[in-house]
Amino acid sequence: MCTMSMVGDHYSEKYNHLFQANPVPLWPGAVPTVFVQQHEFDALKKEVEDMKKLLLRAKEYDERNGEPHCEMDEKVALLKRVAELVGVDLSAVFDQPKGE
Repeated sequence: MCTMSMVGDHYSEKYNHLFQANPVPLWPGAVPTVFVQQHEFDALKKEVEDMKKLLLRAKEYDERNGEPHCEMDEKVALLKRVAELVGVDLSAVFDQPKGE
C-alpha cells in the first residue's frame, strides 16, 4: 500500500460518517441542510488543511520511493467532497496525472 493511500484511508474512515446519516428530503429535488456551529466548521476546515499537507508529503514520499499510485476512486471522491464542503482545494493532491 502506498503511503498516500494509507493517509487517505485514515481520513476517509474518519469522515465517512459525515455522509452516512443524511436525512431524506421531504420532496424530490430538496437538499438536506445541516447546521453546525462556526467553531465546528473552523475545526473541520483546519483538520482538512492538515490532511492536505500530510497527503502532499505522502505523495512526495511515494514519488521519491517509486511507490505505485494505489488510491481508490471512492476514497478520493469522499476526501474531495469533505474538502469542498469547507473550501479546501485538493487539486494539487489528486488532480495531477499519475506518474508526474
